Amino acid sequence: MTIRVAIMGFGRMGRNLFRALYSDPEIEVVAINDIAAPEAIEYLLQHDSLHGRFEEPVRVMDGYLYAGGRRIPVLHEAEPGSVPWYDYGTDVVIEATGRYRTRAELEPHLEQGADRVLMTTPPRDEIDSIYIRGVTPGPIAREHRLISCGSSTANCVAVMIKTLDDAFGVEEAFFTSIHAYTTEQSLIDTPSSVNLRLSRAAVENIVPVDSWTERGIQQIFPKLEGRFAGCKLNVPVPDSSCVDLVTTLGKEARDEEINQVFRSVSSSLQKGIIDYTDEPIVSSDVKDSTASCTFDAQATMVVDGTMVKTLGWYAQGGGLANRLIEVLRELAPK
Repeated sequence: MTIRVAIMGFGRMGRNLFRALYSDPEIEVVAINDIAAPEAIEYLLQHDSLHGRFEEPVRVMDGYLYAGGRRIPVLHEAEPGSVPWYDYGTDVVIEATGRYRTRAELEPHLEQGADRVLMTTPPRDEIDSIYIRGVTPGPIAREHRLISCGSSTANCVAVMIKTLDDAFGVEEAFFTSIHAYTTEQSLIDTPSSVNLRLSRAAVENIVPVDSWTERGIQQIFPKLEGRFAGCKLNVPVPDSSCVDLVTTLGKEARDEEINQVFRSVSSSLQKGIIDYTDEPIVSSDVKDSTASCTFDAQATMVVDGTMVKTLGWYAQGGGLANRLIEVLRELAPK
């Protein structure tokens, strides 16, 4: 059966998600909500600086988006609870605004008729579930209605840790996300109320930023509580990022053994979620990737048998958008 989906927020993630699912026969987009002007929604969907022109003609007119032979209502409400989702027969609201919301901020979606909410960001407090494809055991419990699918960074880190932990045991870990600049930043030095470092020009600086991923990973892997930490460095690239993960293993391993484990899971247990490469790639080579992690075999290093450095690449939003679609299929009425 078709699952009926509304997209709350039509920025980069919302548009990436729409591009990936708009022609999917199992998923029907019943509404798009964004505060932007209709002409801006149409233009930015049709023309994308990173991913190119939309493959079909699109038009926003008289409160509807026309694409792929479908007519989709376009709404302009600012906050959860402002849209009566029951009027649109909504099964799932995709919270793609990029805001880190609390349970109290998300529950109005349910009160307005949505059956579930999927977040494209981490939550600010305790919700029903953090569900990372390829990591969190399924199926999703029926009582879990407020669900976070983490972030692009969290998905990459989590699948790397799970692979290493299953094969060798991970005792402690530290990561650095070398991250594309984000909408939190400005192209010129501009005051920021969030973080003084974020007030510096995005394309001129490497900017250290706090990362939620540390807390999220410890929730997903309770044994790493107090044994996992990390940070994020926003750098002057527009899209692709990577995770530099350093782990202490419970068993000794050589770099060739670690690489073979990742090669194996990329074609079996984590197929489509982890890609494997032994080529000398750089960030732009993964800008259209749909994987949560492209494992870079050339970057693997081992010290004294148990201290291991691994590198995983990911596209901002590309992998996460496809993981969201997979979760939607899991939630579809059977």
